[in-house]
Amino acid sequence: MNKILVGTDTTASADLAVRNAAELAQARGADLLVLYVAPDGDLRAVVDPSKAASPEAYLAGLPQRFEGVTTTTRVERGDPAERICEVAADVEADTIVVGNRGAHGNWWHVRDSIPNLVLRHSPCSVYVVDTRKAQ
Repeated sequence: MNKILVGTDTTASADLAVRNAAELAQARGADLLVLYVAPDGDLRAVVDPSKAASPEAYLAGLPQRFEGVTTTTRVERGDPAERICEVAADVEADTIVVGNRGAHGNWWHVRDSIPNLVLRHSPCSVYVVDTRKAQ
């Protein structure tokens, strides 16, 4: 395992997935890429108190948080699941890490959640972190 990509929306539950990805990267000696995908026209993100006020500031602080792990960040726009899979293919990631936030409820709602879409379309292995304890 050489490269791990983790998606984040900067919420506390997504940060739990980022921490797990950093631990996995450190244990494997892998590089970590933290990807923030800003959905087009997402006005909710502007007023969502569960998200960081500045995703760029959140991302900028990550390399210092995970000493010993080569950490880079990237910001993309578009559909989160689609961009996570596309970036993973572009950078030849070995593993994608995502949180399971939004993956609960009845089966009909879960099947189109970001974690499930990433699982179905990923070009590599996917590690799903149980983020319910951070919610």
